[in-house]
Amino acid sequence: MARSQQFFVIVIMLIFSWCLAGDRDLLFHAGVGQRSSLNEIKYRWETRYPGKKVNFSYKGSGYFIADISRSRQGDLFMPGEEFYLLQAQERGFIESYDPETDIAAYFVTVIITPRGNPKNIRKIEDFARPGVRVGLGNPRACAIGIWHEKTFKKAGIWERVRANAVMSAKCIPELGNAAQHRAVDATIVWATTAVLYLRDAEIIPIEPRYRGIVRLPVAVLSFSRHKKEARDLKKFILSKEGREVFHRHAYVINRAVPIDADGFARDGSTDRDMEFLVNAARAVKNPNLSLTPEFIGDLRGEVLRQRKTVRAGN
Repeated sequence: MARSQQFFVIVIMLIFSWCLAGDRDLLFHAGVGQRSSLNEIKYRWETRYPGKKVNFSYKGSGYFIADISRSRQGDLFMPGEEFYLLQAQERGFIESYDPETDIAAYFVTVIITPRGNPKNIRKIEDFARPGVRVGLGNPRACAIGIWHEKTFKKAGIWERVRANAVMSAKCIPELGNAAQHRAVDATIVWATTAVLYLRDAEIIPIEPRYRGIVRLPVAVLSFSRHKKEARDLKKFILSKEGREVFHRHAYVINRAVPIDADGFARDGSTDRDMEFLVNAARAVKNPNLSLTPEFIGDLRGEVLRQRKTVRAGN
């Protein structure tokens, strides 16, 4: 065989092998609010198994059903609300789902305001005060929008809060950014979103009766082309090691969090995690504060990362 022909064959074989490698990658559909924790899961998984790659499709949870219905592509699904997984299950998109064992962690709702809390927001009822600019999520696009409506309706102030709304976000990072840049005076986000804004926001825990506790399920999709690998990754996410990753990103991982029929906390069992989050925000702003587990729990890594972050103008 001529040298040019040999070279051509080698190139074709390399391209073919690259295609096969890419074809073995897992496609993981996940809510955009879980990006930081799942990126760490990806790093740990791929470090342990170098030949097993994971590609994430992050978006607002409300977009997934239409996306999956059209494409029939993907291996795992972890939306930002159990509601969306149950929708997928009804359509036959989920291989199997056990609501007792397939919950990786929990979102918890918290209030965030711009740094300094200029409107002195302290409780849910303050969102209805005249002149408070409120950030809401679009419930058709992101899971947090559902919780905004549920929470303010439970408090009996939904119409007044909606009149104060100055934005309808399509994904939860829009709300965090709006608080950071003082485009809103207050919003409600997951604790896992709030932890990304420790330097530029104030975090106010919500009293338990209005505190949303959101189950985060993970499931293998029925049309997965890599069922074994997908099941293995799901098992890793649900393992002690995987759940500890979530805890470092401000998820609650207690197995038995008391939740009422509407998804609100029955008691103050998540108070300690909320205290750690508030203290972490204080510790980023004040480098003299302690970073012990007794003060900030497992959030040391995030505090150190944000202490090192220098923004223009600081």
